[in-house]
Amino acid sequence: MSDGPELVVAGAGISGLALAAGLARAGSSYRVRLLDERPALGSTGGAITLWPAALAALDRIGTGADVRAAGHPVGAGTVRTNSGRTLRTLDHDRTTAALGEAPVAVRRGALVEILHARVAPGTVTFDAAVRGYERTDGGVRVLTSTAPIAARALVGADGYRSRVARALHPGLAERYAGYPAWRGLTRAAGLDAVQLWGAHQEFGVVPLGDDVAYWFATVREPAEGAADDELAHLAAAFRGWPDPVARVLAGTDPDAVSRNDVMDRQPLRRWRDGPVVVIGDAAHPMRPHLGQGGGQALVDAALLASLLADAGSPEEAFAAFEARRRRTTGRVVRASRAAARAVDAPAAVHRLSALVPDALLLRALAAIGGSRS
Repeated sequence: MSDGPELVVAGAGISGLALAAGLARAGSSYRVRLLDERPALGSTGGAITLWPAALAALDRIGTGADVRAAGHPVGAGTVRTNSGRTLRTLDHDRTTAALGEAPVAVRRGALVEILHARVAPGTVTFDAAVRGYERTDGGVRVLTSTAPIAARALVGADGYRSRVARALHPGLAERYAGYPAWRGLTRAAGLDAVQLWGAHQEFGVVPLGDDVAYWFATVREPAEGAADDELAHLAAAFRGWPDPVARVLAGTDPDAVSRNDVMDRQPLRRWRDGPVVVIGDAAHPMRPHLGQGGGQALVDAALLASLLADAGSPEEAFAAFEARRRRTTGRVVRASRAAARAVDAPAAVHRLSALVPDALLLRALAAIGGSRS
């Protein structure tokens, strides 16, 4: 490990690990220390779809080939209504050409393991939650669940519930979006990528290869609910929907279903405070409908690693990072909310969405997650 100044990263999730991997690849002089409140990385369930912008970021930190090998290319897929009507089927070749390459679906656990393998042993400290920070003359005093740590700089990569973001912006407000998001893995043959829209409901399937797929679902209902059997709850909510919904739920392990309330958080007035910055969901949480949260976090991490390696100080790198990423991520946050409104719209609006030309839709998608976005 380098003998340079210490850089503390709050959170050893996708963005924190990717930042550490990028700094290691760049030969950075920083001693990187990741603090995570969990007892171990463990198995992060479910999967993630990585669009070309995220894959390009992984290439920059030296893990793109490994992630592509562990994942499964995603076909263009189909959007249908809950009555079975097809709204749109994008051509795979046209979609790939517009985006720069095909997106890749990969298990979250595999992605985390690949990133973790690229950081030096001992970089991650578990059972150490970051609670906040205090500015000092030499950098920052990181307040943790154990003991304070003196560091040159602090990166908040601690997700939507970020304590670093809340120290930057006390009283940060949030609002329930009106529905939870469920996710799970299923084993079922012959699955293709598909999204199905109904009245205030959505169900999506993305194949992972070898007759395994991950799925996601939303249903408008009160916050903080928890069914005794989430899978049975979903089976009832989606009863009568067309194939493959029932088949996907039937092939799912009930213990492997996750449920999270979707929240809209007040935008941060600033992402940085001298030697402190936030990235990923800590900086710009977004609704899940475009599948961009994890991918945009990877883009953040790759860029910040490059800036830290080249800049004269963390403050200089953090200022450049915010200047380059705030507008782009703001556009993706707004697009994700627009996608949520489309899903939540009446059936008549769903039918009208089919009138949008493919070329226009592909341009919009390329601007959000394409290789040149």
